[in-house]
Amino acid sequence: MKQHIARKAVKYGIVLLIIIWPVYQLLSMLGPHKEEHDATHLLYQVSLFQMELLNSYLSEAGQMKETGELNAIKQALYSAGYTHERLVLASGGNAYLTSLESLTQLTQYIQRLQVGGERPLKTDELQTLKEAGTQYKNMYSLYEKMMASSGRIVSSQNSKLIDADHSLTSMIRKKMLQ
Repeated sequence: MKQHIARKAVKYGIVLLIIIWPVYQLLSMLGPHKEEHDATHLLYQVSLFQMELLNSYLSEAGQMKETGELNAIKQALYSAGYTHERLVLASGGNAYLTSLESLTQLTQYIQRLQVGGERPLKTDELQTLKEAGTQYKNMYSLYEKMMASSGRIVSSQNSKLIDADHSLTSMIRKKMLQ
């Protein structure tokens, strides 16, 4: 008798499972989807894209001939600086991720070059832009490794980024004082 009741219970359980499972799947497909993402990590990806774009423009800076051609670099500097500062805020401030002063300094340098209007770039100005591109390439390679897969800032990379940022900042400041 107990075996008969156990068999019926198993049969009804299987039938119930066969009915409930597709209904559950259908409801989950039709229902709202809320994917969970770490906003800081997503902002890092946007910032990394902006930094990559800036790296691309700076690598071509040495071939530019006139100050008007620097507009694309200046726009990339604004975008990269803006998104990075938002990432700094989202990460918890300068205690966790450094602000990049070199982006501001490089923007000022380019603005200074463009103050006189459209003119040919001088050899020393082109050399400065090439050197800035080389140093920024190093910064970009550090920036790529800035965030761990867990979404946390890698402090050792941040320390290296601070050093690279100071180096580029001081080089640009020296050139602006000449």
